Amino acid sequence: MRFTVPNSSEALLRELRVSQALARVRQLPTVSVANPLLAITIAVVYWDKVFRTLLVLFVATMIVLWTPAFLSWRRLRNKARPARVSAGNERRAMIFSGSAGVLWALACFVLYPAGGPDERATLVMLMAGLCSGSVSFFSSSPKASMAFFLPFMLVLLGQALTFIESSPVLPAAIAVFIASALWFTETSWSQFVESVRVLVDRDRLLQEAKASGHQLELMLSRMSDLAMVDELTGLKNRRSFFDDIDPVIAGSRRRGNPVAIALLDLDHFKDVNDTHGHGVGDDTLREVARRIEDTLRQEQIVGRLGGEEFVVLLPDTTPQQALVAIERVRKAVGDTAIPVTGGGEVWMSVSGGIAPLLDGMVVAVAIQHADKAMYRAKALGRNRVEVFGAVEEAIR
Repeated sequence: MRFTVPNSSEALLRELRVSQALARVRQLPTVSVANPLLAITIAVVYWDKVFRTLLVLFVATMIVLWTPAFLSWRRLRNKARPARVSAGNERRAMIFSGSAGVLWALACFVLYPAGGPDERATLVMLMAGLCSGSVSFFSSSPKASMAFFLPFMLVLLGQALTFIESSPVLPAAIAVFIASALWFTETSWSQFVESVRVLVDRDRLLQEAKASGHQLELMLSRMSDLAMVDELTGLKNRRSFFDDIDPVIAGSRRRGNPVAIALLDLDHFKDVNDTHGHGVGDDTLREVARRIEDTLRQEQIVGRLGGEEFVVLLPDTTPQQALVAIERVRKAVGDTAIPVTGGGEVWMSVSGGIAPLLDGMVVAVAIQHADKAMYRAKALGRNRVEVFGAVEEAIR
């Protein structure tokens, strides 16, 4: 797996290094606290299964390892944004995260055989959560993320295969989770690079506009489009979507009406790019975006979060009403072939997740709920829409 930067420039690479460093600084408090707390939780689970001195030493090592990271955050959090960051900064981050990953791998190697089925399942669940957190928190630093989670997840897989008789389901679950984590790491990196590329393009356009006074008005207009509109589909981009939904949500709240959030993700979209090329993939995204907008009402705000994922705000709408609306979108996308450049056509389906935006709830939380519902739709066979409440009931 290679994490390249297509069409790179010195300005883009410089801004990527700065953005990566700033993202890690913001994430340090969470990971510095989460890792020792998780170590304490595991020590409690295995307290009667393993020599206790080893558990105490393991927890103490975790605290010692992550305390400097927390102190670094306190030192760097209020500093001004640097103009440049050395390439070695990312390498040091990978070495540190790799060291932490090896420590977790040693713990898994020792603890897994010592526990019974319940302890082993608990260890797998906690390590899967740690892996998921790594992918999320270090989305801007994929090599550091993999250096962290691959050691302990691979050790966990090896141990699960060794003791497969007692827990036959765990090896398959761990393997699927590793594959998913690698895929999400690659996807997150691509989205991160593109978001930084937009910022670099805006700065470049600004410099060109300053150098060419007679083109200033045209350049500023172009910059505004880059900031607010997704160039490929013409939908609102991530920033514009979140800027525009606040007054709409407030209006629904004043009227005492509910609000729903929906996420839509194209099924097997990567196959379209791999089979037909990115030009056909772009045609497909443009047509899907048009069908989504044409199917929904004008007051329902649509945005493209990135890749093949779209988000919809549905004001004055219950989750059940949102399900009806998003089902119409699903049928509009999937019931008719999409014409593409060259006279061909492709068939595309979409999976969706819906969640209510409750009073006092942060929009990001509702989107996380909708994301869980969407991935349940994927797990249930794709080309369907799930509601977050129904997901929770099914889990219980």
